[in-house]
Amino acid sequence: APYPAPGTPGSHWANLRVELMSEFERLLDPSKIAIAGLSADPAKHGARVLAALRKLGFQGEIWGVNPGLPEIDAVDVFASVDDLPTPPDLVVAAVPGAAARDLIAGCRGVGWVILFAAGFAESGEEGRDRQEELVDTARSVGTRLVGPNSGGVIRPGTGLAASFLTCLDRPAAEIRSGPVGLVTQSGGTGSYLHNLAAARGEGIAVSISTGNEGDFELGEAIEAVSLLDDVKVILTVIETVRDGRRFIDAVRSAESRGKQLVACRIGTGQVGRRLMGSHTGAMAVAEKVMSGVFESLDVIATETPGEAYEVAVMLAHSEPARGGRVGIVTHSGGVAILLADLAGGAGLTLDPPGEILGEAVRAHLDHGSVGNPLDMGGIIGDPGRFASVVGEFSRSGDYDVVLAVSTAHPPSHTVTRARSLIELEQEAPVLHLWMAGDQASHGLAKLREAGMAITEEPRAAIRALVGLTRRTDATAPPAPIFGPPEHWGVPPLEGAVASNIAEGIVAADSLGYPVVVKLDGNAPAHKTDVAGVILDVRNRTELEEAFRSLLQLSQTSGLRSTSLRLQRFRPGLEVIVGAVRHDVFGPLVSVGLGGVLAEVLDDVVFSPAPITPLTALALIDRLDGRVLLDGYRGANAADVTELARIVSQVSRGIAGLAVEEFEMNPLIWDGTEWLAVDVYAS
Repeated sequence: APYPAPGTPGSHWANLRVELMSEFERLLDPSKIAIAGLSADPAKHGARVLAALRKLGFQGEIWGVNPGLPEIDAVDVFASVDDLPTPPDLVVAAVPGAAARDLIAGCRGVGWVILFAAGFAESGEEGRDRQEELVDTARSVGTRLVGPNSGGVIRPGTGLAASFLTCLDRPAAEIRSGPVGLVTQSGGTGSYLHNLAAARGEGIAVSISTGNEGDFELGEAIEAVSLLDDVKVILTVIETVRDGRRFIDAVRSAESRGKQLVACRIGTGQVGRRLMGSHTGAMAVAEKVMSGVFESLDVIATETPGEAYEVAVMLAHSEPARGGRVGIVTHSGGVAILLADLAGGAGLTLDPPGEILGEAVRAHLDHGSVGNPLDMGGIIGDPGRFASVVGEFSRSGDYDVVLAVSTAHPPSHTVTRARSLIELEQEAPVLHLWMAGDQASHGLAKLREAGMAITEEPRAAIRALVGLTRRTDATAPPAPIFGPPEHWGVPPLEGAVASNIAEGIVAADSLGYPVVVKLDGNAPAHKTDVAGVILDVRNRTELEEAFRSLLQLSQTSGLRSTSLRLQRFRPGLEVIVGAVRHDVFGPLVSVGLGGVLAEVLDDVVFSPAPITPLTALALIDRLDGRVLLDGYRGANAADVTELARIVSQVSRGIAGLAVEEFEMNPLIWDGTEWLAVDVYAS
């Protein structure tokens, strides 16, 4: 049936006279908002939303929806959404959870519904069922749902305050826009971050509280925020990732627009393991997988929301570094040591100044030392010395980014120091760590007012340096390999299968002693766990004993292995290369040191698959024991380039093949080549 013409009750924008707004624009830049559940009680959520919209100066149309038709100053109130003059871009649902489904059912033609009500998926099985009904209803009428249990959306620059959060109780002048966009699954944390920004004289460009994410989830919200021109950096507070591939795509899309992600992770404990057959599956716990995904995507992980905000603001106020060379200037020996420790733990390399730079700054030192971090020593003299040295570091060409660390100094120097740092002629970006105490708080305020990249927290400063200098392979992911594992270019170790000792003798003579004898066939992946592998068998006598032992083990343990596999014994450095099809993030590839002991050593890293060999090299470099691949106590250095090629091939294979797991364990470097000793797939 045809819909009424625009401008008449019941119109649903069905006749093409609809404003040309994209899906996200109707949420983040609406021109018409309806507040469902609006009442005259100022303590109710609906009244709070109206007050906040007026406070921030929203210029669009505002309607109320309430069957009781209360009289509210300067707001037209209608009995239902269907009675509105035209379907709004956004309905803010300040109604009880029990009324939510019926409300949404009447939102045909509405762009978005933000639902504050709780008591859905977060409350148990019955709540999950009710939430699914909400989502199904929203989809049936063609509207999108934010929530339930959402804290709403705030965008100060456009006057949008579709939220009940208490941060909106501040004076309007303190609810500012800024260069950071926020996506949080916790409404209360979002309110805290708005307050934190306000207290610093700053602001947040937009915040979205996704709540239970019945329809609109984390990845899509990140995508929406990344499209806004006033957002330079995206901050997200993550409790869980429901759609891993959508999250990965959204982060990559944001970074293609030059917008990096800073994440505060809540709930990072190991809450469980997938019961899978391989070591790779057992090691794919939530914490390690999330770390691998973040590292691979250049997401900067932080431990608290406040730290995440500090890092995000610093990144937003800095130009990208041209490379990874970091220089640090301070005038406190203790702080220099602290920062060296933090930088080393974050994987930053602090190379010493070159000869020319060293000579240039030496005259500015007072019992300090030329190094990196550079300790200027005493700072009582000329108040301009500190900025002079920072400028020398920035313009030297020795460093791609410089951290200027202002510790306690004479209060009379603060104004000159702040002014000289603001006016500094620089080439490499300069970040500021202000550790000068309350005596110098006016200098901190001046640097912030000038839009400098500055923090008072050393860890935040180091994480910002990581964010500016770390860049993953920008090459497009390689194509998957559509074929079985034997087509993935993995170097197998030559071997033979024997069902009795006679066949075993022939095989061993052909391979050459010493050999390895192990269970074959449908034996489990962890053969070493059940003593199913015997190493370094040197002659026929030892071979016969190995056969008797393993065949007896097979019969008595119920492993049902009717044959044994023999391989040439090739000791060497062991690694594990594996892949899993993760429940959330899809295909992942991993590499770790220790082979069959990798799970015990816990030195394994993950990445979304597929990846290029260059990305695989970066993955290998993140291993704690990476130095072992360069040769240890006279051992030949391993061919890391070839290892990266193998990791890349496995990543392409898991991306193209419908298997749950694949593993080479161990993959051995015998001093001359890589050999896959044991291969497992399921």
